Amino acid sequence: NAGTNVAAHPCVRPNRSATLEGAHMNPGTILLDLAFASAIASGIALFPAFRGRNPHRAGGPLFLAHTLLLVAAMGLLIEHFIAHRFQYVYVAQYSSRTLQPAMAVAASWAGQEGSLLLWALFGALIGAALLRQPGQLARPALAIVGLMQAFLLYLVLARDPFRVSAVVPADGEGLNPLLNDPWMVAHPPLLFLGYAALVVPFALAIAALARRAYDEW
Repeated sequence: NAGTNVAAHPCVRPNRSATLEGAHMNPGTILLDLAFASAIASGIALFPAFRGRNPHRAGGPLFLAHTLLLVAAMGLLIEHFIAHRFQYVYVAQYSSRTLQPAMAVAASWAGQEGSLLLWALFGALIGAALLRQPGQLARPALAIVGLMQAFLLYLVLARDPFRVSAVVPADGEGLNPLLNDPWMVAHPPLLFLGYAALVVPFALAIAALARRAYDEW
């Protein structure tokens, strides 16, 4: 049976904490859930700015909290890769003990889950910078950014990079040989930074259309 196979296999061991972490979500998933909720809340709080009214004062702090939560989530995921925590399914799929620390960090965005999380992180950091901009379009534009962040995090949570396996392999599967390249450290972050930056002109354009401030954005 399955239990006999796991016990007999020298490369795996049962994860006794998997049941507990399944019943009580692990810290990474909690961070993502809170980031998702704060993105929605900030978008709702800032939405009155579209009508020319003052947005709720909690809108800005909620988005900053969203940003800090994503920084913590991405940092935690990278730590899991560096520490070879193969009880996490995503880590076991894209990392191995033979990876150098720099490549272990790069492996954290080698899959869809980590790539979307990195994209969301850059979007949050850019949104936080937009929060500091003057003018009447910054707040309604940030509402758009918040709702787009919520959509990205919905995609991240659908896959959940912090999902725990019932069985812990002794080693991970490692990076795809095509991705095991030093440029993997820099190329995807720069690519997703560019994707995330595109949200600013889009959000400002939508805000300008909503406010009929065609000459400001």
